[in-house]
Amino acid sequence: MWDLCSKYARFKPRLVALFGSYARGDYTDASDIDVLVVADGLPKDPRDAYDALFDPDAPRLSPIGMQTDVFLKKLEEGSTFLLEILEDGKVLCADEEFMRRVKEIYARVRPRFQRRGKLWIEVGG
Repeated sequence: MWDLCSKYARFKPRLVALFGSYARGDYTDASDIDVLVVADGLPKDPRDAYDALFDPDAPRLSPIGMQTDVFLKKLEEGSTFLLEILEDGKVLCADEEFMRRVKEIYARVRPRFQRRGKLWIEVGG
């Protein structure tokens, strides 16, 4: 597997995380490699961030890019997509201070949800 932290270093990522089948270990030969890159050096528009991260020489890599403020806002709002990445994914590299903040938000937000298999249900909190 590629060194994804080095691959995306030019964006000065605060977090690079592997998620999906490669993180869970249930990938197949046909699986793509899902990676989240949180960096202020990325465009704010998710399509532009994808274009910046996409590498035609590594077409199986399926990057999702977010600026730091967007990531934190979505996490605070209870994005189950991000909660699932933090819960099931693998952090490949991260800024220590940023991860401390992410863990604090996660600890506050996570109790609002129950997981039933792949389904997330907001229960309050």
